[in-house]
Amino acid sequence: MRVLIACPSYPPQDMTCGVGDYTRCLAEELVRRGDQVTVVASARWRGPGHGAVTVLPILDAPAPWWRVVAADVVNLQYAPDLYRDRVRALRATLSIPTVVTFHTLLDRSRLRSGARALWLLTSATQVVAANEEVTAMVRRRLPWVVRRMTEIPIGSNIPIASPGDTAVTRASLGASPQAPLLAHFGLVYPGKGMETLLAALAIVRTTHPEARLVVVGDTRETDRAYRSDLEALAVQLGVARAVTWAGRRDAEDVSRILAVADLFVAPFDAGASMRRGSLLAALAHGMPVVSTSASLPSSYLRDGDNVALVPPRDAPALAARIARLLDSRAQRARLARGARKLADRLAWPSIAEETRAVYRRVLG
Repeated sequence: MRVLIACPSYPPQDMTCGVGDYTRCLAEELVRRGDQVTVVASARWRGPGHGAVTVLPILDAPAPWWRVVAADVVNLQYAPDLYRDRVRALRATLSIPTVVTFHTLLDRSRLRSGARALWLLTSATQVVAANEEVTAMVRRRLPWVVRRMTEIPIGSNIPIASPGDTAVTRASLGASPQAPLLAHFGLVYPGKGMETLLAALAIVRTTHPEARLVVVGDTRETDRAYRSDLEALAVQLGVARAVTWAGRRDAEDVSRILAVADLFVAPFDAGASMRRGSLLAALAHGMPVVSTSASLPSSYLRDGDNVALVPPRDAPALAARIARLLDSRAQRARLARGARKLADRLAWPSIAEETRAVYRRVLG
């Protein structure tokens, strides 16, 4: 198939983006299956491309991007913040048969993003829901769209790297070989539960004084002040010297850091979700994961089986669960086995084949 994919944030760009990383993984897997893939990105794309995927940074050009390349199927990767000022780019759904993959439906401007989502959901030829939240909202608000919708969860965008020297990697993070090491990965912005995590670390260190936290991930320019507030909070809590802010790292570095950590901790304010690429990366690395329960329980995440869940914004509960896991190798091993088993279901070959099945429905 000749596949044309629209994704404004396709990497590499100055800022990381989960939707962009997802699109890269999908495009590369489609190429491995013999498809001819062209990605239309924004002018912020920095190149070079990845493998045999052709990238055209023309999404913001005046000419309709969907007419530039002859394609059998067009797939628009959608999250509201990516198209806030790109309404023209969305007109593809009104012009040609289009698959729209929804990573989220709404942003802070719920009225505007809701209207845009309604337009895309009703005009798309086929809809892919990238997570359970999108599926649930569409079922509740637009049940007639369900017959054209397929849920295909995302996978990890961090490949497992060859093992490095554990002691050297830990030392670079300020952790001794025996020190309990907690890891958090992903963009640093409000809603990730970082305040809860720092407060929990302070509590954990009363019983595990050598415990450390490494935070791996970029910070958007708009969130620099928030990041500074977190650093100030760490000082206030007395854990500043126990936190390593590792910043943006390449995939290989991220993989090696995850490999040497004892626990992955992601106490999202809104609860754990399968739309979180960072969570998927931890599961794929077979890490014991501690996260938070969500108002919409996930059918994939099972407390005590493949993840440990605590209430959101509850530092004492988070600290207690972390401490119990640090004290129990058996519990950590159980969660790690469950994580690997779940990650196997979310491998990119499976994601690509399910997506190709949706493409074939468009082609008839």
